[in-house]
Amino acid sequence: MISQAPIEKVVIEVQGKKVVLDPENMKFNENTLAEYMNQEYGWIDYFGKQLEYANKELALAENEYDAIFAIKFMESKDSGATDTYSRYAATANQETVEAKKKVAEKKEIVGHLRAHLKAWDRNHDNVQNRGHSLRAEMKALNRDFYATPEEDGQSGSSFEDFFKK
Repeated sequence: MISQAPIEKVVIEVQGKKVVLDPENMKFNENTLAEYMNQEYGWIDYFGKQLEYANKELALAENEYDAIFAIKFMESKDSGATDTYSRYAATANQETVEAKKKVAEKKEIVGHLRAHLKAWDRNHDNVQNRGHSLRAEMKALNRDFYATPEEDGQSGSSFEDFFKK
């Protein structure tokens, strides 16, 4: 038996603003399909922009880490240490460790946004398929009500002829 997928709301911070990644926003059914399709582009646009902002923050965090590492490496090297010792000293330095944690956090944010956008993309395919299926069902189910006598192969139509089918 298939169990319900865990729907987890994730809150991240991009450019100092809280961004909520809520899979509930991707839910739709036959009654809400049109409304969902009308609003979907706005969500995708919003999360796409947040991804770009998060990528910028990641790049800046990586630059900061590289700069701190280089300074700590040079300080150790200037004091007469070997390259290997200087590299380990720079890596173990508390400022460098904190900068590396910040890079990891920014990578996590970028990963969450990418995964969320991928889910929206897959959901878009589901919406398109469901919409197509609904149109096909409506066409098949409502043919008797909407078809003209000529489409049904009838030359004339009367109330009795319609119900004799």
